[in-house]
Amino acid sequence: MNTVLGSIFRAELKLLSRNVAVAVAATLMPLAMAGYLVFTGKNSPHAIGWAVPTTLILLLLFGMTGYITSAGSLSARRDDLYLKRLRCGEASDAVVLFGVLSPVIAVTLAQCALVLVVTGFAGSAVPTNPVLLVLVLIAGTVLAVTAGMATSGVTTSSEQAQTAAMPFFLVLLGSGVWASFDIATGLSTPQRLLPGGAVLDLVRLSYDTTGTFVGQLADGLPALGVLAVWVLIGVVVGKRYFRWEPRAH
Repeated sequence: MNTVLGSIFRAELKLLSRNVAVAVAATLMPLAMAGYLVFTGKNSPHAIGWAVPTTLILLLLFGMTGYITSAGSLSARRDDLYLKRLRCGEASDAVVLFGVLSPVIAVTLAQCALVLVVTGFAGSAVPTNPVLLVLVLIAGTVLAVTAGMATSGVTTSSEQAQTAAMPFFLVLLGSGVWASFDIATGLSTPQRLLPGGAVLDLVRLSYDTTGTFVGQLADGLPALGVLAVWVLIGVVVGKRYFRWEPRAH
């Protein structure tokens, strides 16, 4: 099974790298925008001041690389019957989906890690709780690809997937921007329940120098729970609407 998964991963990685438009959208564009955010946030006086720009960078990568790319990739593989052919083999449905999405997951995590390294060098913003920050990266990436799976299920083509992905992309990024307005005074309940607000809350705790390591993990449990619920919603909607064959136009 590991051989099958590795074969799917390598094939998908080649397809991703050969498609110039997808490759640019999945790599250069998010990193260029992230670089701009790092540049504009370099005057933050304290490490915790990087919570907002870091959150916006991560949400941007989750949304563009993780979410929109996964929605488009799954829709394209479905339309050319690639998913159907893989499903006829020895691999299970879960292995097929993970194999197709694994390059997107890997690229998303790599971009996020690179941005955090750049942020650390650019502004000496080293997280006080790297474990919590790693959990943010994992939860955000899983949320993005499960939402991408759900979105691909309600589209009739890979082109339409790009348009259909915009509402949730705007919710993801917009909720982080909205929550950033109140980070100094505390987030409201609606802000905490949206994915962007939950990510911001966790990133803030990751860079907070006033709390203890264990205390930060405990304080981050509600936000992690919110992200887990959003992941569950993506899984449920994805299982309900995902199609292995082209949808009727």
